[in-house]
Amino acid sequence: MIKFFRKIRQNLLSQGKTGRYFKYAIGEIILVVIGILIALSLNNWNEKRIQNSNFDKLIDALENEIIENIVEANYEIDWARGTQINASKILNNEISRKQFLENKNLRDLIGLNRLDINSDDVRSLVKRQEDFPNNYKTLIPHLKNYLKKEERYSKQDLEYGQYITGYFDFLIKTQPWYATSFVKVLDSVALNKQVDFYLENLVYKNYLRSYTDGYQYSLREMIGVRSACLVILAEIKKIRGDFGADEIKTLFGKYNITPYTEKNCNDAEMSIVDFNEPGTYLPLFNATNKTKIIRWKDDEDSFTKEIQLKPGELTINPASKRMQGNVLIEIIFNGECIKKYKAKSNGYLLIQ
Repeated sequence: MIKFFRKIRQNLLSQGKTGRYFKYAIGEIILVVIGILIALSLNNWNEKRIQNSNFDKLIDALENEIIENIVEANYEIDWARGTQINASKILNNEISRKQFLENKNLRDLIGLNRLDINSDDVRSLVKRQEDFPNNYKTLIPHLKNYLKKEERYSKQDLEYGQYITGYFDFLIKTQPWYATSFVKVLDSVALNKQVDFYLENLVYKNYLRSYTDGYQYSLREMIGVRSACLVILAEIKKIRGDFGADEIKTLFGKYNITPYTEKNCNDAEMSIVDFNEPGTYLPLFNATNKTKIIRWKDDEDSFTKEIQLKPGELTINPASKRMQGNVLIEIIFNGECIKKYKAKSNGYLLIQ
């Protein structure tokens, strides 16, 4: 090919056609430049394809990490709720001696139960946010929100852990039976001494009250971590394919997270819960093509709160607008209520 072009140039020069020669030379230069640009574009395309393929593998690892965190959070949240219920019964003198004797969990109610979560892939990706392909950039705010929720949980976890340290220090110093409490099979005398303590000791009741107060706020932050994980998982699915309301229901349903119950706007019934969970963070998904406002009366703060959700928006309510577990949520469009949703444990708001 090079010899062919050289022969054309030589013929033009030998014929004295200088003007045509220069035009040809310019055209040849343009062809070379175009060829170089095409080669660069192909190279860039191939590099981008490789980068996207590698990034997909990072997202696969992130997805696995998030799923593990959701499973762990579900377990600890259920445990925390059960602990809160049992603690309430003990403080109200609703647990009998027989129940204490037969149920070791009641005797060991005050303990350190922590989320064993992993955030390595989340942190790694946030550090590389400048390298995100355009289609994955919508993940960035969700990853950052997760890290905020994890930080809030870790802080609360440390605070409630102080109650436990004080409690065990109290047992070591004041309760002779504590040394034998770890024996697998206790004799009736030692066991009854323990039960006497749980039934009658007012200092224990004070520690239990302090512990449950701290643990319920730790529970709130556990739910926040789980909600952030659910939103990340759903966002990954949305990026990778057509993902609407039905797919959200199926995905969240795998982890026993179900949508709030739809009600009429004139329905004033409140949710019934086993105990009063503090306001928390929940997945919110507007599956419609219209901007909606969600509004609710917060019993904890005694005023109305609201959040605007754009069409297709998937998010979590911020800390300033935590949501109680016993609310009815109004959906507002053009200034009027169009439906309500009844809150429930392990739920999320899905507007259809």
